[in-house]
Amino acid sequence: MKVSYIAVMLLLIAAAMMLAGCSAPSANSQNSGMITTGTPVITPVTDVSPQTTDARHTDLTVFVDRAQAYAKQYGKNASLLEFNNANGTFIKGDLYMFAYGMDGTTLAWPFRPDQIGTNRAGAADSNGVNHVRRMIEVAGDGGGYVYYVTKNPANNNREELKLSYVRPVDNTWFIGSGIYLSEVPALFNTTERDQLVERVIMAREYAQANGAVKAVRNFNDRNGTFADGSKYIFVYAYNGTTLAMPFQPETIGTNRMNFTDTNGVKITAWEIATAKSGGGFVYVDYYNPDTGKPGMKLCYVTPVDDTWLVGSGIYTGRQ
Repeated sequence: MKVSYIAVMLLLIAAAMMLAGCSAPSANSQNSGMITTGTPVITPVTDVSPQTTDARHTDLTVFVDRAQAYAKQYGKNASLLEFNNANGTFIKGDLYMFAYGMDGTTLAWPFRPDQIGTNRAGAADSNGVNHVRRMIEVAGDGGGYVYYVTKNPANNNREELKLSYVRPVDNTWFIGSGIYLSEVPALFNTTERDQLVERVIMAREYAQANGAVKAVRNFNDRNGTFADGSKYIFVYAYNGTTLAMPFQPETIGTNRMNFTDTNGVKITAWEIATAKSGGGFVYVDYYNPDTGKPGMKLCYVTPVDDTWLVGSGIYTGRQ
């Protein structure tokens, strides 16, 4: 079955490359090196300067990498005592350390001690995004960035988008911290979200009823019913190969498993992992064909079978 599937996909890719092209947005991949300490002391975090999102992004990675080095040096028990200390060294502005076991058990959360010991592997934010599960996946893959929506105590507990950076300490637990992206709207209309799910389920049923060749061809047809502006259907094989992207046909056939958005979030890998787990919601900062610019997007993805997925999304504007 999988051999024939691959052959079909190759034919689809060849056909898709004949479509008219359009410009793709640029995406910057953020990389950070591991910070190590040479002396057995806690280095005070004095270089956290949240003047701009870019500077805060850099400071976030330094903050977490430093905590990872500390945890590796001093061990789990001593590190968790320090991370859970609301007056400790690893508190700076809105930055603080959290920690989870790879099973989702809360190990450190200095401002929510009532959560210590609880398992949050199934926790989802107000838009239905299972962010703790994604943090576990990202940490297990060496670390990286995750979006989710949560209350910002510095802004009257308004629900805002948060970008967190996580790193594993070892194969049993990981740490992380995050920054609020207050300038990026991240609340979505419930009716539009329900319609999004219905749209993706209809695309899945169409694909299952009509087969991969016909379905992918129609998903890529900008004059068809599945390419309604920003409501378009996208398709990925589980190995990361792009199968349908009607407004970026130059991506068809390319492998985007390691593709990141402007905040360093590996969005294709997130969509694939979510589909493999049965489907659900993810956030991406991605090109909007209605505006010609990137925008924050809530996507819903679902598996068609055990080799590929379909998805779509809804966008917010930028303040």
